[in-house]
Amino acid sequence: MQSWQSQGLGIVAVTLLLDAQNEGPPTVEGALNWKNAYGLNSVYVAADPQFSMVPGNSVGTPQLTIIDPRTMQVVLLQEGWGGSHPPQLVQLAQQNQ
Repeated sequence: MQSWQSQGLGIVAVTLLLDAQNEGPPTVEGALNWKNAYGLNSVYVAADPQFSMVPGNSVGTPQLTIIDPRTMQVVLLQEGWGGSHPPQLVQLAQQNQ
C-alpha cells in the first residue's frame, strides 16, 4: 500500500467486518478495535452487519472487490486470498489518473 501512495495511484483500501468476535453482528466499536489491533493506519475499517458487499447468500473470506470509482462498477470480485493483489487493481488506478 505504501508503494501505491508513493506512486500517487489514489488506491483506497477498505476492510469490512462481517461479524464480531462473538459471531454476532459487527459494530463500529469492533471495527475501531480491529483497526487498532492490526495497525491498519492507511486502511478504512467499517462494520457491515447487513453484508452489503456480499453477492448472493454466502461469501469466501477474505473477499477482494475492486470498484472503478469513475463508474462505481465492480471490476473484480475475488474470494479467498491469492497471495498478492491482482494486477487489475494497479491497472485501473493508472487508467484513472
